[in-house]
Amino acid sequence: MGDPDNPEQPGFRPLDMRTRLLTPALAVTLILAGCGSSGGSNQPATNGPTPVGKTYAYDSAKDKGTPHALVPGSTVTLTFHDDGRLTANAGCNTIGGTVSLSGGTLQPGALSTTDMACSAGLEQQDQWLTHTLEANPTWRVDGDRLTLTSTETELVLSVPKAASLTGHKWTVESTISDDAEASVPEPHKATLTFDSDQVAINTGCNSGSAPYTVNGATLKFDPPILTKMACTDGSTDLENTILATLTPHTQFRIDAQTLTLTTDNKGLRLRTS
Repeated sequence: MGDPDNPEQPGFRPLDMRTRLLTPALAVTLILAGCGSSGGSNQPATNGPTPVGKTYAYDSAKDKGTPHALVPGSTVTLTFHDDGRLTANAGCNTIGGTVSLSGGTLQPGALSTTDMACSAGLEQQDQWLTHTLEANPTWRVDGDRLTLTSTETELVLSVPKAASLTGHKWTVESTISDDAEASVPEPHKATLTFDSDQVAINTGCNSGSAPYTVNGATLKFDPPILTKMACTDGSTDLENTILATLTPHTQFRIDAQTLTLTTDNKGLRLRTS
């Protein structure tokens, strides 16, 4: 299970949210890896390296030669999936759709986005990233670095070092159910923090822990012990998904700063800063 992978999404039905179409001519939904796609070819005109199969994170940006600063505490990530899709995030909503990389130009199909309520700064950052992608920028890969260049913007990203499972606080960014992925709406924030044999759990309402062991790509969780507060404002659904995911046969995968946990038809996508 991957990242956007992170990302990674037809039948897209977010929790208490709508999917907002950015390009009104077509409706494209975010799909999980493994589902079909009608995206264009991912092969550029040259035989050089491509960004396909990788996740890139923000290094720097310029607009008309002037440095472009991100909202403090946020970042930009782009994930190029093997099946011809792009998933992007600028700190709030998840943007996605098909993409062609032919001719050295990034050419997205119709993009769709989740419709979370964001701060004004993050909303503007979402729009800035969407505008950059829809401007059909040229792309260049140099080792682990990707540079996108449009008439207005130069965006430089690189492949971040993969995080370890332990020693980080992982924040739940989205939930997975029946091949659909939904971003977690604000103000709900749930986290998992792993040490060597215990995971500290905060569901956004209740908190507790569970012992766990690692066997290859599988995490074996003992039943979590949590406080028993009454949860409101949709946090019960999030808590139920978290508990349904932490089982004796949970599959996990880490891509850069993204952790994906799946059990049967349930799952979580988490990110660490």
